[in-house]
Amino acid sequence: MKIRLLFPLIVMFGLPAQAEFVLQLPLGAKETYSQTEPNLAPLVATKPFGENGQEFTPAPAHIRRSVWSFGGEQSLAEVQESILAQLESSDYEVLFFCQTEQCGGFDFRFAIDVVSEPAMRVDLRDFRFISARQTVIQEPSYVTFLLSKSPESVYVQMTEYTANLAPAVAPQPETTVLEGQIPAKPDRVSMVLEGLQFEPGIATLGADPEKSLQRLVDVMTKNKALKVLLVGHSDMTGTLRANVALSIQRAATIRDILIQKYGIAADRLSAHGVGFLSPRASNDTAEGRKKNRRVEAVFSE
Repeated sequence: MKIRLLFPLIVMFGLPAQAEFVLQLPLGAKETYSQTEPNLAPLVATKPFGENGQEFTPAPAHIRRSVWSFGGEQSLAEVQESILAQLESSDYEVLFFCQTEQCGGFDFRFAIDVVSEPAMRVDLRDFRFISARQTVIQEPSYVTFLLSKSPESVYVQMTEYTANLAPAVAPQPETTVLEGQIPAKPDRVSMVLEGLQFEPGIATLGADPEKSLQRLVDVMTKNKALKVLLVGHSDMTGTLRANVALSIQRAATIRDILIQKYGIAADRLSAHGVGFLSPRASNDTAEGRKKNRRVEAVFSE
């Protein structure tokens, strides 16, 4: 399948095949992530999360995930209807469509594969999911869409499942990042600064047993042009407003330490926070809440 994503003056080419699917997104849409995913399971959600967990349909094994963000003038319903109409006109049948609680809410969100924050942001109170399959060839491709919205932007994650055909254009080398590591040459990578310890409700940094800050400093020292967005996260205790403020404070704490203790230039660091809107573990357990109290480093140049 050849997929061309049409933006004003921007055309991106995917894999060649017997049919063509064209996804159109609004003016100003910005790609925040695009990677082939050899380690993802070739499984597509086609039902809500139920008593027996999440049910999936097998799909082709060549997987690529892409994410775009654009201004929040459009509602999720409008974006959803546009994608559904484009699928219908491109000989795709919709296998499954759901909204938030219809999908299974929190359980569904964490049963499917989602690109990490901040490239993809998911509001657990309002997201949409679509899965579809080609109808015109013997070995059809599949595609899924996850839609959500922050106060400023709409986010669209598209996951393509195609036969493992040679791409029309050889892909660029991709950075492989193992959990807890920071790549020597980051390339659109966000990394959790693992091991940083924050107590509930405060921004004071405790121990750093895995020396995540020192590894980050080493990378920034070697890459003088590198800038880092520090994104704070919280658990789900308290209100959204309070947790967003707390997560910003935690990111600012790390920024201050990097500047004052390690001598990183202030203009290379910025602090942001999203509160509890992007958990990576359940908030029902103390261990899960501890994992959610974190800061991520997002690399840019």
